[in-house]
Amino acid sequence: MAKSPQGIAFMDSEQRRIGLWSADSIDIRGGFGTEQGGLFDPVDMISDQLDIFILDQTENRLSRFDAQFNFISSFDIEFEDVLYPSELAMDSRRNFYIYSAETHSIYKSSGISGEMAQFLDLNTATGLDHCVSDLTFNRVDDFALLYSCNPTVHLYARSGKLIRRFSMDIPNPLIILSFGSLWLIINETGQLQLLGKNPIQLPIGSHNTILDAIINDGMLLVLTDSTLIIYEISNL
Repeated sequence: MAKSPQGIAFMDSEQRRIGLWSADSIDIRGGFGTEQGGLFDPVDMISDQLDIFILDQTENRLSRFDAQFNFISSFDIEFEDVLYPSELAMDSRRNFYIYSAETHSIYKSSGISGEMAQFLDLNTATGLDHCVSDLTFNRVDDFALLYSCNPTVHLYARSGKLIRRFSMDIPNPLIILSFGSLWLIINETGQLQLLGKNPIQLPIGSHNTILDAIINDGMLLVLTDSTLIIYEISNL
């Protein structure tokens, strides 16, 4: 999911579709295909200003849509070592950051031109498998890398300098979100932890699995495999 000026954008990776939830109505677009705006293997989505960007893994491609999901353009990720990228993020200067598990590296663009260069080689970190599950920026362009297999969070400055490592108390963390100066981590069973705090259990129901989560206007929106649940963050 991603917050857009028109509502909440979401992506169905299995059906290769994108949609917009606004004023309690849903508009669905896209689908597998070769025409303009067609999606082959969408794996991540971000929204910035009036644009929505979707990362296509097998095509090594970024597609750009407006806030109503009208197709604008697409461009290939132009770096020879970028294979099957899995995570997409953007800083306040509209530079893309893409993580590839194949090379265990982060690549950075110069603006939204699509020209990439290696930014951070994560192979130099010892004792960590290639299990990055999320990549997220905060409002001052610090960014967090979430590792799922040995649950840790690595915080970096905009320059790529490592600031601090945190161990997590919840297994298999899936998503990390920025909320002011805080970082909030969730796993698929609904366990939630703020960095430096004790974990809590979200009431998501015994048979639900969390797929994604975003923060919107002080609310935590959690998407499970059967429903969308909205929490007040002040009550967490």
